Amino acid sequence: MAVVVLESILYALLLVSASTTLYLRFSRHKVPNLLVWNPVVLFTIFISATSGAHWTLTIVRFFNAFLCSADVKRFYLDNSQKTQTAGSLLSLTSILIGDAAIIHRLWLIWNRSLLVIVLPVMSCFALLINGCASIYLITQPLAPMPAGRWVEAGWTIALGQVRWREDLNWALMSDSAYLGLIVWKIWKTKRTVEGGTLVSVLIVLLESTAIWTIWGLLFAVTSELGSPLAIIMGDLSAVMVGIVNMIIYLRVELQCARPDGSVRTGVVMTSSASIRPYYVNRGSTNPSRHGLERGQSPSKTGPEAEASNSI
Repeated sequence: MAVVVLESILYALLLVSASTTLYLRFSRHKVPNLLVWNPVVLFTIFISATSGAHWTLTIVRFFNAFLCSADVKRFYLDNSQKTQTAGSLLSLTSILIGDAAIIHRLWLIWNRSLLVIVLPVMSCFALLINGCASIYLITQPLAPMPAGRWVEAGWTIALGQVRWREDLNWALMSDSAYLGLIVWKIWKTKRTVEGGTLVSVLIVLLESTAIWTIWGLLFAVTSELGSPLAIIMGDLSAVMVGIVNMIIYLRVELQCARPDGSVRTGVVMTSSASIRPYYVNRGSTNPSRHGLERGQSPSKTGPEAEASNSI
């Protein structure tokens, strides 16, 4: 019951945040040649879809447990249920989408360098393989869990049966490393946005990542202690991934609209030299760029505009 109520509330918050983000993004793109269907929009749609599918399965499992099962507790502890397997796969998918969003952000900020994302991409593939293997193993009710750390998937939602040890610590350290690279690259530029500093950008990234890291640590502790809270937190992981990402997207969109009649399309993060705001006046097809250093000519708007719409 607690999972149904909490996930319904969190999913409602996610829907409101995602709808607001998409509305603001589509409404402010009045200028031709500005990309609207970009990774931000796709990530928003995909995360909302996977979280919605997981919430639907939670509701279905709730009614099946109370209407079609004689033992509710045994029903929820039976990992061989198809709805439980599907829910675990959706949770894993949501986490992978969230990691892909972080890697995409890291790629943009590091000037589209493929070298900086080689290890993160390999880590995602390892998580995918390890997660699928763990989900398969825990859905075999008669087969004992084989010993070996390779089956201990850090991000697999297994209702407490999968122990979170080395893989969870590795996943948390990986996210911290990605965040460190992003923060260091932004801080290194020492450039200002609208007369202020890039501290606001750092705060958004730090806050959202801190929420997910704390959630993962609490999940690890409760799983290790065998607390029933681990079951609740595991079922809520899919929607939490969506909320953490929506915090970034929504706050960026809310800061883009300007009261002076202009619209800021975003912060360009293609290179250290190009981190600056990009403005488009309403009713004008001529974009203007501010914050250029003395003697520095404006950059081309093609790739930079694409990057600004992808943050």
